[in-house]
Amino acid sequence: MKLFRKYKTLWMASFVVVLAILFITNFSYFAEGFKYVLSAFTSLMGGVALAFILNLIMAPVEEKLRNCNVRFFAKRARTFAMLVAFLVALCIIALILSIVIPNLINAVQMLAREVPRYFQEIQAAIDQLMVKYPEFSKWLGNIDLNWQKTTEAILGFILNGNSDKNVVNSTMSIVSGAIGGVVNLFVVVVFATYILSEKERFIKAYFVLTDLFMSQEKRAHLTRSLMIIYESFKSFITGEIIEACILSTMCTVGMLILRLPYATMIGVLVGVINMIPMVGAFVGGGIGAFIIFTISPMKCLIFLVFLCVIQQIESNIFFPRVIGNKVGLPGIYVMMTIVVGGSLFGVFGMVLGVPLMASVYKIFNNYLAEVRLQKQAQKEQANLQEAKESDIDQPIASQDELNPEDEIQRVLMKQ
Repeated sequence: MKLFRKYKTLWMASFVVVLAILFITNFSYFAEGFKYVLSAFTSLMGGVALAFILNLIMAPVEEKLRNCNVRFFAKRARTFAMLVAFLVALCIIALILSIVIPNLINAVQMLAREVPRYFQEIQAAIDQLMVKYPEFSKWLGNIDLNWQKTTEAILGFILNGNSDKNVVNSTMSIVSGAIGGVVNLFVVVVFATYILSEKERFIKAYFVLTDLFMSQEKRAHLTRSLMIIYESFKSFITGEIIEACILSTMCTVGMLILRLPYATMIGVLVGVINMIPMVGAFVGGGIGAFIIFTISPMKCLIFLVFLCVIQQIESNIFFPRVIGNKVGLPGIYVMMTIVVGGSLFGVFGMVLGVPLMASVYKIFNNYLAEVRLQKQAQKEQANLQEAKESDIDQPIASQDELNPEDEIQRVLMKQ
């Protein structure tokens, strides 16, 4: 025990080094364990995220209801505010789906009608190629390939998947996945509703715990940091909504000018999926390109070129400025955070990286400002102390050094 106390720092440093080596050498196992734990809390985290977003709508509505003159609404402000928040979210989702789903169904139906014509055109092109280049026809004739069996194998793979799975298993997996998704959505909504209805209880528990285990100064610092994180995420969500509206407007107006089909639907789709930074517009654009391809491949090519242009404008001009100004983060840091977060954690890294980086940036700036103020106060205190010491050390004038006029005045006063 005495040996441990004597070399306590060395033992602790050795322990940390061993843990770091184990973590690095077994990083894959730690990553899998972290993913497993994260998957267990996915529904709860989804509920927290949904409650945070709905609270942006609910909080101002609840405040207005509490201040209204109608006692019935003022007494039940929380309940009516929650209903308004859920109704607004459902209306937005229903509006987007009402624009996207019918046009998507029409595009799929049109593609199904046009597929035979596409195959006929391909067959005609192959026939013309064989007539124009007879050696190509001879080369195909020398290939020992049973086209019927190949086609049946391809269709069997599409319909049945791997040999170990049949249609029944595939159907059961789809049904079970759908049921699991519905159950998870129900848990998310219920947990979000509980958080919104009992949010004061969570705030009270936070202050009770911090009072027990933290000093007043540390609690103030932690509360200030949490408020910075809250404001950063709130500003990020607001900025994302503004960015989605800008991109949707640009895409819709541009497609109308170029006379491309499904302008409104594709513009809304591109703007909504653009909530995923950097790559969201390309995902929405891929769906839009597929829909336009059912009408005209040339218009599909024009749309892809147009989408690349507006995506570059949006990513390099609007996104860093809008999001950066909203969250208080310089544009260059926004771009760096998206690139690094996306490469490390994928979509979640790109979505959550910007508000987290903005929070760290603001907290660090506040810390530097506090340190600067402390040093300035210490410097002023030192200067004041030095001035006091110089006043004390200054010698008092002797009688010989007194002003003669003062001496005459003193003598006259005595007389």
